Amino acid sequence: MPSDTFLRLNDEKKKKLIDASFKEFSINNFNDVSINRIIKEASISRGSFYMYFEDKKDLYFYLLEQYLEVLIDNMKTNLIKNKGDIFKMFQDNIKEIYNSFKKNNINFLKKSLENITMMEESKKTFGFRDKRLLKELIPNINLELLNDNAKKHIEVIFVINMHLLMVTLMKLLKEDSLDRKILKDYYEQLDILKYGCSVEKK
Repeated sequence: MPSDTFLRLNDEKKKKLIDASFKEFSINNFNDVSINRIIKEASISRGSFYMYFEDKKDLYFYLLEQYLEVLIDNMKTNLIKNKGDIFKMFQDNIKEIYNSFKKNNINFLKKSLENITMMEESKKTFGFRDKRLLKELIPNINLELLNDNAKKHIEVIFVINMHLLMVTLMKLLKEDSLDRKILKDYYEQLDILKYGCSVEKK
């Protein structure tokens, strides 16, 4: 994560470095990313860069963190709008998250999906195995809408939902559009999670 020195920079200098970094990570795989190109684009010295970040990986995880904040904010907003219904939140969220990623930097996310092992190394990214997302959202989830088993295993339900969300996002990003069939399949999968799939009664 960035140093206090970086955080104390004025907004213009921070933006210049972050924009240059997003650009570099958006057109290159992690191993091909060049610190030299970033500092040249941002008009800073190599020494200054290492005062801000430990290394390339530290910078990359910081950029991923910016995406996580988008994800959390969208989910919180939709949870509140849907009165704590976690399934309605996921259903409403897909388009907004997709549009947010498109607005921020779609190519960065696409390259990040190619670097999935790097993403999973970070303890703070949208790696859905991380408990951070659920911890941030749990105060806004209406557990009274869930049965006792679902309440007991809310973490498992959340992880499965996040997995479906990320898989669907990957498909949408690959198509580079809000493909209706992909969205329809996603909504049907959410219904299976919400209502079950067995016709048998206990």
